[in-house]
Amino acid sequence: MSVNNIENSFQLEYVVYFSMYLESFYLDISKSKDTKQRDRYTQLIAYIQEASFESAYEMYLRISKADTDIENFTEAMIKTAQRSARIDMGLLDE
Repeated sequence: MSVNNIENSFQLEYVVYFSMYLESFYLDISKSKDTKQRDRYTQLIAYIQEASFESAYEMYLRISKADTDIENFTEAMIKTAQRSARIDMGLLDE
């Protein structure tokens, strides 16, 4: 699923959880104390539950422009972020 193919709130929520986990990994590996991007995703997760899909998607597009480059992540980090997002959404058991 690419960002351009997000069609509903459920898909958007998954992408946001995934992005939040990647940002958390980036903070760990870079030793950065700047949690603003990760915190934006956390707030967006709550917003998705309350807002229309269109409004939440627009917010996601604004937030995602500040994303960390995917090149900073290993395949293992990406798979872990995917798994963590699925667990948070209740799609997998821990």
